[in-house]
Parts: sequence; structure tokens; C-alpha cells
Amino acid sequence: MSISTAGNSQNSAIPLSGTEAQVEWALRIRSLVEADFDRVAAAFRSAAERQSRPRRAETHAILAILEEKRAEVMRTERAGYFIKEWQEISDQVRKLIFADPRYEEIKSGRAARLNGAHKTVNRRTGNTMNIRPLYDRIVVKRIEEQETSRNGIIIPDSAQEKPQEGEVISVGRGKLLEDGQVVALDVKAGDRVLFGKYSGTETKLVGTEYIIMREDDVLAVL
Repeated sequence: MSISTAGNSQNSAIPLSGTEAQVEWALRIRSLVEADFDRVAAAFRSAAERQSRPRRAETHAILAILEEKRAEVMRTERAGYFIKEWQEISDQVRKLIFADPRYEEIKSGRAARLNGAHKTVNRRTGNTMNIRPLYDRIVVKRIEEQETSRNGIIIPDSAQEKPQEGEVISVGRGKLLEDGQVVALDVKAGDRVLFGKYSGTETKLVGTEYIIMREDDVLAVL
């Protein structure tokens, strides 16, 4: 005999179909499944409270995946599904999340950030450098002026004024707003830009001098 009955929990109100014994068994399992979703969600929320805004946004995205998976599971009407798929709840909820392609995208982005520098290719020269500026910062390589004046007289380095034109080598992922959103930058690797004389911080990487500055220091893109 096949029967249909509803669970007692507000979150488990979808009726289950199956024999009386199957439904009784599945209802007990379903309540454990619901509790496990609650447990995992609480762990992610607790972690989010201690995280920086970018990490917190990623954790909230994972929580959205969790709630979507919860809804899918709890909408299932077949008692046999819970009996077969959820007999051993051991970390099943996390496994559902980890198998979702969206989680893989979040994990890949997080890994790239945590690993520090990633390879950025200079489109004009084809050279690769290992540096990734944070947020709205950019890395610029000065474009040197000619060493001679117009009348052919050699100008010593000490008498030359450093040019304010450069090529963007690498850019951050965007400007971080107060609400945690990130706005993409206007400049991109390969752009030639003009910048203020005293902009940014000079640094040397593998024998080459660069300037790390904020996008706001850029006056124009050439």
C-alpha cells in the first residue's frame, strides 16, 4: 500500500509518497537532513562574521548555493530518495555544495587571490611578470624620453626630468566600495597613460623600475 503524508516541520511540509514504513523511515531521515543543512549554514555564517568583505561576499555566495540545494532536496516527494541517498548523512550537504560548478568558480578565484601574484602578460612585448596589484592599484612602467635634446646635445641623466608617461603592466581587480561591491577599473594592461609627476610608489622588480599607483592618479589614457 502506498500512502502520502506530510512532515511535522514547517521546513519539511512537502508530503512523502511510499509505503507506510518507507514514509515513517524517510521522515526521520529528512528531519536529520534539515538539521544538517542548518548546521552547515550556521558554520558558514559564523565564518563570514570573521572574514574581510571580499571573502564574506564569497561565503554569502556559497550560502546561496546551500539554500538552493536545501530547497531542491526538501521538495523531493519520494520517500525512497531519502532512504537511498541520505542513509549516511556524513558531510552530504558540503558535498552537494562542492559539486556545484559555481563553487568551483568561487574556489578558483579565491585560490588566485590567496596565491598572491599571478602571471600578467604585457601585450606589447609578450613578457610575463609575476605581480598583481590590489583593488584599484595599477603597475606602470615609465616610457623613457630620448637621451638627446633636439639640437643633438647629450643630456645627462641627472638633468633629465622623469617623463609622466607610462605603460600599464598590470591592474587590480577593481575599486572596493563601502558596501563591499567591486567596480572594475577603466584602465587595462597595455594602455599608455599620463600620470602626475609625484604619483605612486616606485619599486624595482627583476632589474626594471615600475610605479605602483592608484587609478585615480592617472590623468589620461593615450
